[in-house]
Amino acid sequence: MRSPETNEHRPIRKLLRTMIAAPAALSIIWPLMLMIASYVAWTNWGQEYMARKYYGVDPSLIEITQPPSYIRSNIVQTVYQDTAMENLSLMDQQATAKIASAFASHPWVRAVNSVRKLPGGAIDVRIDYRIPVAMVHVISRHPEVTGSSFFAVDRDGVLLPTSEFSKSDTRNYIHIEVPAAYPTGVVGAPFGDQRVEVASRLAAILSPVREQTKVKSIGVPGDWRDMTLPQLELTTQDGKRLFWGSPPGFEPPGERTAEMKLQTLLDGNLSGNTDLRMAKAPR
Repeated sequence: MRSPETNEHRPIRKLLRTMIAAPAALSIIWPLMLMIASYVAWTNWGQEYMARKYYGVDPSLIEITQPPSYIRSNIVQTVYQDTAMENLSLMDQQATAKIASAFASHPWVRAVNSVRKLPGGAIDVRIDYRIPVAMVHVISRHPEVTGSSFFAVDRDGVLLPTSEFSKSDTRNYIHIEVPAAYPTGVVGAPFGDQRVEVASRLAAILSPVREQTKVKSIGVPGDWRDMTLPQLELTTQDGKRLFWGSPPGFEPPGERTAEMKLQTLLDGNLSGNTDLRMAKAPR
């Protein structure tokens, strides 16, 4: 058996007994000590744990709207690397706004509809993606680089990542043919040529019915510098040239609307050099 120890050998027990026996007025010491202990624990271990758990974003926990098949790059990984998202804390009150801004900067993203923080550090991002509607045929401006190439654009004439498309992919889109066109912006920004941008508006309407209408390309005839608004011309797969006129939504009084012109195309039986501004759908 162990011999009993005196209180002199147990200073902590002695202190506790003294405090228990203290007057009620001194009972405030207990909550004060608990507060001090909690603060010390948070400082030494709590902050480190929370920072480890919530400081920075884990890309494997980011869920985005399923990208369409024509987007072949990893959008989450690209955004994570290009925007230094690993330095973002989910405890930041502006975290969702910053994440939305980061994804909105990607050239394939048309709009970020929502960002939600989920349990366990997961993030859900709902996205509208840009849709390629045409390929702009460009002749190289560099004397050391000969030949031509194609640049994908969406309905607003925004330049899309060319690296996503193979040479064979260009055959699946309407071509935009305008003299001396060359992109002046970066991917994710407007092409930089008004002719391309208004032709893209038309391509967005024709793209879903490309096979039915047999439209091969959209061009801008004449000297566009003398025009208030570029006028558009279509070339079909069998070589017919159809004058479309003003871009969709910019028709002056007296010119048929884009819907009327499209219906004429869908009805077919058009001869070459047809002026769709005035042509009537066959009965």
